[in-house]
Amino acid sequence: SWKLPDGSYLDVLWSARPWVRKALAHPQRDSAGLPIVSLPYLVLMKLASSRGVDMGDLSRMLGGAEEDSLVEVRRVVRRFLPDALGDLESLTELGRLEFQ
Repeated sequence: SWKLPDGSYLDVLWSARPWVRKALAHPQRDSAGLPIVSLPYLVLMKLASSRGVDMGDLSRMLGGAEEDSLVEVRRVVRRFLPDALGDLESLTELGRLEFQ
């Protein structure tokens, strides 16, 4: 993380995972217009990290996601991390229960 001359911060992550280039090539924009990783790739990052805090984040993100977003998340996880599909569905259901 670096503090830039305008006072903002630049966070840089490095990864050799095969999907990183694709994730960076198609960023979304946050409310300030800054580029961010889209939901499917953010899910991959958090699944790969396997930290407890990331699992909690995932359940909330997935539980509140629209079905069309979940279709894309499933497609990307199926392609790059197929062994995590069961975990993805469990986290999605837990998140939905949390929102009820």
